[in-house]
Amino acid sequence: MDFLSYKRNFEQAIIKNGIDKSEVNIIFCEALNLSYADLLKRTEIEPKEMRLLEKVLKKRMKGCPIQKIFKRAYFFDYVFYVNKSVLCPRPETELLVEECLKFAGKDSKVLDLCTGSGAIAITLQKKSNAIVFASDVSKKALRVAKKNAKMLNSKISFIKSDMFENISKKFDIIVSNPPYIKTSDIENLDTEVKDYDPIISLDGGDDGLIFYRNIASNAKQHLSAKGKVLLEVGIGQANIVKKMLEENGFVCYIKKDYNNIDRIVVGEIL
Repeated sequence: MDFLSYKRNFEQAIIKNGIDKSEVNIIFCEALNLSYADLLKRTEIEPKEMRLLEKVLKKRMKGCPIQKIFKRAYFFDYVFYVNKSVLCPRPETELLVEECLKFAGKDSKVLDLCTGSGAIAITLQKKSNAIVFASDVSKKALRVAKKNAKMLNSKISFIKSDMFENISKKFDIIVSNPPYIKTSDIENLDTEVKDYDPIISLDGGDDGLIFYRNIASNAKQHLSAKGKVLLEVGIGQANIVKKMLEENGFVCYIKKDYNNIDRIVVGEIL
C-alpha cells in the first residue's frame, strides 16, 4: 500500500480521537524502528507493519501514553525502560537533574528518594560519576530501576525504603521528585496519567505535601556539612516547600521550569 496514503488515514484517525497529530511521526518511528530521515523516504508499507500500527492506534485511543505503549522513555541522552509500575520521566525533571549536576561531582554521595524508573539517579551517576544511592518503597519500581541501571551500565546502590526508614548513611545531596498530587485531584487527571501511572507515584496526600514534610523534617540528619536538598514540586507548592525547609535549618532558592512555573526548590544546610 502507498505509505503516504496510509499515514494520512492514520493521522485523521488520531485527530478524530482528540490526539495531537504531532504524535503520528513519533508513533511511526517507534513502531517501525525508523529514524525521521528514513520515515520521510518511505513509499510503501507492508501488511504486517499496518497490523502493528493498528494495534498501537487502539492502545493510544484508549489513552495509553506512547512511552507506555513502547515501554521506553527518553531522558537526557538515554533511553529508559518504563512500564505501568513507574512514572515516565518528564522534561521538567531534566531541570532538576541539571541543577543537581551543579553540585554533584566525582565521589559526591547522592541519594535519590522515590527513584521510580531510576532516571534521576542513573543520569546523575552517568553525568557526574558520583556515588549514587536510589530508594523506593515499591518493589516493582525498583525492579524497573535496576533493569535500567543494568541496561545503561550505571552503578547504583538500590535500597527498598519508605522514605528514610531504611536509610542510615549521610549524603552530600538528597534529590527527589516525590508524589505531589492531592488525593482528591487524582480522579480529575488525564486518562493517560490516572489510568497508566501508578497511584503510589502520584498521591501526595490530602494537600499533596506529605512527602515534602517528611523530607524537610528528616533530611538534615542524613546530610553532611553544607549538604543540599533538591526537590521537584507541583504548581503552587514551591514557596510552601521552601518555607518547610527553612523552618528546618535550610537556606533556599527556587528555580523555574520551561513554562516559567516555580518547579525546583534547592535547600542548603545553614
